[in-house]
Amino acid sequence: VPPGGALPVLLVLHEFWGLSGSIVDKAQGLADELGCLCIAPDCFRGETTDFVPKAIWLALSTPQQRVNADLAAVLRWAASQDGVAENFPVGVLGFCFGGGKAIGFTTTMRPDAATVVFYGEPVLKVEALAALSAPVCGIYGAEDPQPTTNRAAAARFRSALAEAGVEHDVTCYEGVGHAFWKDMGQIERRETPQIAAWRQSTTFLRTFFDG
Repeated sequence: VPPGGALPVLLVLHEFWGLSGSIVDKAQGLADELGCLCIAPDCFRGETTDFVPKAIWLALSTPQQRVNADLAAVLRWAASQDGVAENFPVGVLGFCFGGGKAIGFTTTMRPDAATVVFYGEPVLKVEALAALSAPVCGIYGAEDPQPTTNRAAAARFRSALAEAGVEHDVTCYEGVGHAFWKDMGQIERRETPQIAAWRQSTTFLRTFFDG
């Protein structure tokens, strides 16, 4: 527990494979690095897969409104935990499917929460982004072939955030594609650019949590 006993809270949202050991490991690593209560909610409510068609189906059949309700319930639970302040700062970090859901949640329900989007589909409507009172971090791969998360999409996200007046840090890393941060082993081995993305996201969140 940090000095003063007030833990910040970070939600870590999984990819379209569902809640996996890799996501849990990342959540633990982030909790250790940031000194926060880190929670990895199961947005698919028990479903996981390694079969791409099912993963696509799970993503498409899980609406933002249901995710929003689940995340709001998780934050209510977090508020009751020892060491968590009444007005604790909140961060929401998501990968791929979870990245899109993270920015969807903060723009509609928690504009005071910092958002980290790892290669997730961005919100591009300026009026939706303008609701945010907390900063946004975006991390993308320059070789990502997907039109919703490629270099051009990252550039559009950056422009929309600037137009909305939202503090932001959006980076497109060269030489890698979609889902380039696979596991914590890459961070332990200081692989590039995974370690740079780790440092970008953790520095961003630490700055926000420290106020």
